[in-house]
Amino acid sequence: MARAGNRAASIVAAGKTLFGPTRWQSSLARLTGLSAALIQKIAAGDDGDRREVTDDVYRKVAMALLKEGDFRRLSAAKASIASRE
Repeated sequence: MARAGNRAASIVAAGKTLFGPTRWQSSLARLTGLSAALIQKIAAGDDGDRREVTDDVYRKVAMALLKEGDFRRLSAAKASIASRE
């Protein structure tokens, strides 16, 4: 697992990459099954409201991202096959 200090940055980067630089927190919350409030606290930066990322939360985000990646690869493969027909 990543170090605790880098976990929040990794989650924020993944959310922004997958869903865009704005409005990514609610989409990531839906994808992972975590609350939007928790995602917001993880992404809070240096504010006093910042929340550390536990192993369980980090694992949920990682598994959700892997599942989403598989879904998108499968969709791309189906589109590629359909375009050849």
